[in-house]
Amino acid sequence: MTGWIAAGVMAFAAILFARRARRLRGRVGELRAQVAARRSSGVQEPLVVDTRDDELEALAAEIDLAWRDGQERLAQAERREGRLRREIANISHDLKTPMIAVKGYLQLVERDGPQAVPGRLEIVLARVDDLSRLVDDFFELSVLDSADHTLRIERADATALVSQVLIGFQTHFAAGGVEPVVALPSVALPVRVDVTAFTRIITNLVSNALVHGGGPLRVALSRDGDVAVLAVTNQTTGLTEADVQHLFERSWRADPARGGPHAGLGLSIVAELVDRMSGTVHAALDDEDLVFTVRLPLAE
Repeated sequence: MTGWIAAGVMAFAAILFARRARRLRGRVGELRAQVAARRSSGVQEPLVVDTRDDELEALAAEIDLAWRDGQERLAQAERREGRLRREIANISHDLKTPMIAVKGYLQLVERDGPQAVPGRLEIVLARVDDLSRLVDDFFELSVLDSADHTLRIERADATALVSQVLIGFQTHFAAGGVEPVVALPSVALPVRVDVTAFTRIITNLVSNALVHGGGPLRVALSRDGDVAVLAVTNQTTGLTEADVQHLFERSWRADPARGGPHAGLGLSIVAELVDRMSGTVHAALDDEDLVFTVRLPLAE
């Protein structure tokens, strides 16, 4: 009698297991059909499963997460590709403009002799300098994008570094009739930076002011708590608050139909270097002034 009972229990369990297996196969089939429909249509509706099966519901949730993660990665890749296309177009424009100017002057010399372009050699040299600086910027951006690029963070005197960079700009200031207003501490201001990177930051901000700015140029260095604050200010026209939000984007320009040397490149390099040295950089309009503020940690 006991054997019959045991056999009956086992048979009943087998029937229940078979029914559960059939239901599970049916639900898995439904889940597979939903995944296939989602893949073919791109619809991102959540997967619907029988909530009485915890394991199947957990599987559906994991599939949803994996799908959303894949879609986000795809969207990011498409955005990067779009930015790359815009950068290539802007880079091509920035390189082409000075090259056309140089070619035009050289064609005049070839046709009519040097007397055809009196006093224009300086313009040709300036365009060549533009090309050289652009190539330098492109190279530095490629280096910054490489995975193995690292900065050498060390203790340095920000006061001395800013002063050295400004001294190197004296001929540029004189050529442009610019008399910068400089406010530096009377003592050393120790910071933790990569010296080459910090020098490039100062150089790019001052160069940007000379190329794209107007009016007086002001450079100030000060201490605010545990950070050093570098502010570079120049007058600007035509920029809006919306424009300022894009200044650190690569190859961005306020008017896409117009361009100039280093459109967006120098400031993009500034933002990248500041971030890698645990600092912040901010651009803001103050009436007709454009103010770039860099904050970097002081050395202990």
